[in-house]
Amino acid sequence: MKMDIRRRMRLVALSGGVLSFAGLLLIVCVGVFLAGGKVTERRNILAESASSFVGSFAGEQTRRRLSAHVTDKAQLVEREIEHTRQDAESLAQTMSLILSKPEHYALRALPDPHRGTILSGEPYLNVSDAVAAGSGEDLWQETELAANIADTLIPLGRFYTGVFVGSRNGWLIAADTNPKGGELRFTEKFLASYDPREMNWYKLAAEKGATVFTDLYVDTNGNRCITCATPFFDAQGFAGVVGIDCNAEEIYLQTGSTGGATSASFILNRDGEILFSSKSEGMLAVSEKKRDLRQCAESDLALEAAAMTAGKSDVQLVTVDGQEVYLAYAPMASLGWSFGQIVGQTEVNYPAQYARDSLLGQMREFADDLQGVFLQLSAGGAVLLLILLGLVLWLSAKASEHFVRPILSLTEGVKEIAQGNLDKKLEIKTDDEIELLANSVNAMTVDLKAYMENLSRATAEKERIATELSVARKIQAGMLPSVAPDFSGQPSFELDAGMTPAKEVGGDFYDFYMLDENRLAVTVADVSGKGVPAALFMVVAKTVLQNFAMAAKSRGDFAEVVAHANDRLCEGNDQMMFVTVFFGVLDLRTGEFVYVNAGHNPPLVLRGGQEPCYLMPEGKPDKPLGVMEGRAYQQCSMTLTSGDMIFLYTDGVTEAINETAELYGEERLKEALSGIDRNAPISETLGSLRESIKSFAGNAEQADDITMLGLRYSGN
Repeated sequence: MKMDIRRRMRLVALSGGVLSFAGLLLIVCVGVFLAGGKVTERRNILAESASSFVGSFAGEQTRRRLSAHVTDKAQLVEREIEHTRQDAESLAQTMSLILSKPEHYALRALPDPHRGTILSGEPYLNVSDAVAAGSGEDLWQETELAANIADTLIPLGRFYTGVFVGSRNGWLIAADTNPKGGELRFTEKFLASYDPREMNWYKLAAEKGATVFTDLYVDTNGNRCITCATPFFDAQGFAGVVGIDCNAEEIYLQTGSTGGATSASFILNRDGEILFSSKSEGMLAVSEKKRDLRQCAESDLALEAAAMTAGKSDVQLVTVDGQEVYLAYAPMASLGWSFGQIVGQTEVNYPAQYARDSLLGQMREFADDLQGVFLQLSAGGAVLLLILLGLVLWLSAKASEHFVRPILSLTEGVKEIAQGNLDKKLEIKTDDEIELLANSVNAMTVDLKAYMENLSRATAEKERIATELSVARKIQAGMLPSVAPDFSGQPSFELDAGMTPAKEVGGDFYDFYMLDENRLAVTVADVSGKGVPAALFMVVAKTVLQNFAMAAKSRGDFAEVVAHANDRLCEGNDQMMFVTVFFGVLDLRTGEFVYVNAGHNPPLVLRGGQEPCYLMPEGKPDKPLGVMEGRAYQQCSMTLTSGDMIFLYTDGVTEAINETAELYGEERLKEALSGIDRNAPISETLGSLRESIKSFAGNAEQADDITMLGLRYSGN
């Protein structure tokens, strides 16, 4: 009886239904037994899932907690610094008010350390010997007026290690705090030669004209300090600088940071140096030698240290002294520092491990209970399983042989087709889906054979086009002039040039030739578009421009040469192509360089030790060639001296892009030229520029032709 596979399978299912009742017990027993295995498997999966979830959750909570913690610590330091800034600026305002309103204050004298004892926290006046020797009565009157600032210095001195005022006239009023109290000790050098105007804190605030913080330093008492300095003013303008010394180590200790076996806190400055740390040894300990954490051996820690010095905040897993820990950090913008804290993984992973062990224990008890049930059901179904097993095997073999025979025949035929015999035809007559599949394979074989023939013809055509483009590229390269031998070893000039097309053939070109024995003509041009049309138009433009230049060499009117070339290129230019051109002629006897710029990038001129500058004509730049007939062009000139160099290029140099679509740009070009050896050969200079562009572009595809020409005048 003819029927399709679907009907045959229904018949097999009906036959299996008769056996289902007899095999029900077996199926249940086997299912229960398999369920036991699944329970064990799921037990492990659930335990791992719970561990993973709890670990992930705990990790995220730890990251948030650490982030909030270090941010609070950093803000605590920032608040202390802001208080210092406010105190310094308030002190500067008070000083400005005293000097600007002298009628409101009485003159008074402060103790002089040259003549008596100064106690801790007591304001005093110090004037160096050099300043005192060159001073007049006005200076001492100014110090007696400024002495009124002592009423402000005394309360501030209780909170800081030093508060002081340095005048533009060289005097110093200060209130220093000795941690041990009692008498202050001054060196003879300090009393005789200390001039606040020579101090770093004074210079920084005076130059910036605003509040500044110095870098960390060690004062005479061995304290690690920073100084907040801000300028003050009088009626004549800038009058001096006030400063407040802060004990940075005391500020750090106010964060309450302590270290443990797997945790620690530290402060990093903008140079990657650890200033303070709760660790006494290891990679995060404070080092006597300057050590940049960004250069440490642990790459992940070095990367995060760079982010810390950049003012960023984050929480990341890093390796410190061979152990993986969580590193959290936040910036202290006022000082350019960053506060960091590490926490060991053990503290984070403990909840996940505890959840996994607890869940595994409960699942193990459940599995043991199920195992007893499995054994009881398995014993009862074992006998029935043996009886039905033989019957099922016999029926399966018969059914498989009946259904699989045409499929095996189809498989063998497909293998032969896959080996390359596309003329093979499958002969399967089953009046079902298998026969339909065989007919589809036969139709596919016919289509595949036709496709392969078409593909062979297309491949041959593509290879022919590639060969022709390769020949065209060689022809184009051969049309560009070569430096050697006629243009190498010249006593009056040095020249080199090169062009790198973006496609097989390009639209850029350069040219150089002698108009006569004393005049050298150079050209760099860029045709609109790319590929074969641009290359053909390039050949025409190069030939036309050189022919007119050679014909006009006795007159020297090169603006007219460019104008004639423009008219010729406009004739029959139905494709509306155009070319930007820079054309110049160097007189080797005088160094005069005459040029015409027709819409091209202005070249760069390198003269002596000066920075590169653009050679720009007066007025608006002229238009490219091939746009409009009858256009007049402007001729300009300049005089080169021995050693001067002119760099000509196309926009493929400045418009080179990298993988992030960023342009190389004119500023990078000028920087690259500024850094070259002015006495190096031109060929090396151009080679360095090509390497600079290639390094900048990286793996980005070249978007435009790159053409460069360098000319150095050596003098007659």
